[in-house]
Amino acid sequence: MSATRVCGDLLIAAGPEAAAWLAAQPHGAASCIGDARLRARLDGGAQARHEGDVQAFGLYDLIAGEPADTLAACAQRRDPAPLWADRRGRFAEALWDGDALAVANDHFDTIPLYYLQAPGLLLVATRLRTLLAAPWCAREADPLAVYHYLNFSCIPAPATICSGVRRLPPGSVLRWRGGEVGITRYWRPTYAEDVDGDETLRARELAAQIRTSVEAYRPPADDRWGCFLSGGTDSSSVLILLSRQQPGTRVPSYSIGFAEQGYDELGFARIAAEAAGADAHYGVVDMRQTLDLAPRLADIYDQPFGNASAVPTYACLALARGDGVRTMLAGDGGDEIFGGNQRYAKDRMMDAYYRLPRPLKALGGAIGRAVSGGRVHLLNRIGNFVERAALPNPDRFYTDDSFGSDHYEALLAPEFAAQVERDASLQAMRAIYAEGQARAELHRLMYLDLMMAIAQNDLVKVHGAARAQGVDVRFPYLDPDLVEHTGSLMAHYKVRGLHKRYLFKRALADVLPQAIRSKKKQGFGLPIAVWMKDAPAFRALVTDTLGSRRARERGWFRTDFVERLLREHVAGAWDYSAPLWAMLQLELWLERHLDPN
Repeated sequence: MSATRVCGDLLIAAGPEAAAWLAAQPHGAASCIGDARLRARLDGGAQARHEGDVQAFGLYDLIAGEPADTLAACAQRRDPAPLWADRRGRFAEALWDGDALAVANDHFDTIPLYYLQAPGLLLVATRLRTLLAAPWCAREADPLAVYHYLNFSCIPAPATICSGVRRLPPGSVLRWRGGEVGITRYWRPTYAEDVDGDETLRARELAAQIRTSVEAYRPPADDRWGCFLSGGTDSSSVLILLSRQQPGTRVPSYSIGFAEQGYDELGFARIAAEAAGADAHYGVVDMRQTLDLAPRLADIYDQPFGNASAVPTYACLALARGDGVRTMLAGDGGDEIFGGNQRYAKDRMMDAYYRLPRPLKALGGAIGRAVSGGRVHLLNRIGNFVERAALPNPDRFYTDDSFGSDHYEALLAPEFAAQVERDASLQAMRAIYAEGQARAELHRLMYLDLMMAIAQNDLVKVHGAARAQGVDVRFPYLDPDLVEHTGSLMAHYKVRGLHKRYLFKRALADVLPQAIRSKKKQGFGLPIAVWMKDAPAFRALVTDTLGSRRARERGWFRTDFVERLLREHVAGAWDYSAPLWAMLQLELWLERHLDPN
């Protein structure tokens, strides 16, 4: 096991012209090593090793595996891909043998890798903005990436906000030789679905696998570490299991709450902290703090990032860092491997509607269209349900993330719409859905969530905020061994009827307090819907930014439609806070990083 810091940056410049450019750049505290064919700039926790004529550069926090293993394999002219697949933990690594470059990320791309190819050269970096400074970067927004962002609130790999710059998909290796780039996947989650039978036995096996994973990810004793604690099942179970691993040791936990009713979960966090005997720390995020942080998110994230829970995530990490913490453990991935996402239960209801005889669905659709479209929120929800439920998956699942598609004509200016097809984001989701090798539709949806909601959204959120605070984060529920174990279980162990996390709750019945096992899932949401509706200062940030001269000159969106969204949100007809926040963050990022000075 090699446990080192992943808070750092790596830039690889391959090819004589790229190496000469990097050698001429200011490096500050970073080190720049290499020769006329390849140079590497290493900052923070980034490391360099060599064996013979082979060099390795990377960031590592490995639970299983060693950086030296892949270096040795490359030196012996063996394929390192099986060793990358067998690793557990986080890494981003480049191997150079003097002739070819191989670059790999970890199974879920927890450390993003961006690359830019030009004739005779390749640049690879852990920060997109590093590549924006390169003379081969066009510094122009990619319309397709912007459109994906409007639908997903993030930009899924391989696209990036910048034309000509790409991002390596999860569990992938990029190989560069003779000026040519090739990308292959060395790992994907699999769903054998071959374990069934005695539920009591299956629950004991799952409990043992969960404990093994969580305990393996415990940081070393000389590290200052703690746990995220939202009060949900995943973060609570990680905290309690780590506390029980070493009785008498008080594990620090960090929680963020809100004054707004319906958003605050500190009560559940306190229940979990008490059950764990944790050294609990609590903080509160309010509207004023959010207004102060909103423009700074453009510097925290490599690309526009529209998930508003970035704000409490950053605040939680700031709370921990202020306490001297250097490593945090998170529960990300639990919903997607144990079956806890509320969308899975909702999809069951929609699937029942989808399987109705066609005349009944036609009647339901007519009723839905008749009652929706006004300013009555409940009636609009009914119309939304019947419209979505009439679709097959993954199209049905996509409708949770389809703001740009839903409002294609009304939102997009004609010049922008001419550059992107309406179904472009849906097609991207269909392609990922098709990758999932599973018999059960639930497992194909869970695979989709792992590759999209986790790898492209949640992990981007946590990594960006953690890097800004100088904190490493570990994800025990994204351990490849645990993911494979849950994939072997039949789908009915994940969601049964409308009951989510069916086997997980049985497995950890003696770990999680009843109040947490039975609580309604809430997430780490930020009360932007309330502030956008009730607070003039918050609305002013939105209107001033989206109605600015630069935003109008960009000419991507119809200003009158954006204004209508805000009016309808304030009137209570529909909650448009999420897309408005995403568009706000998009504009702030573009002004900060792509617009001319």
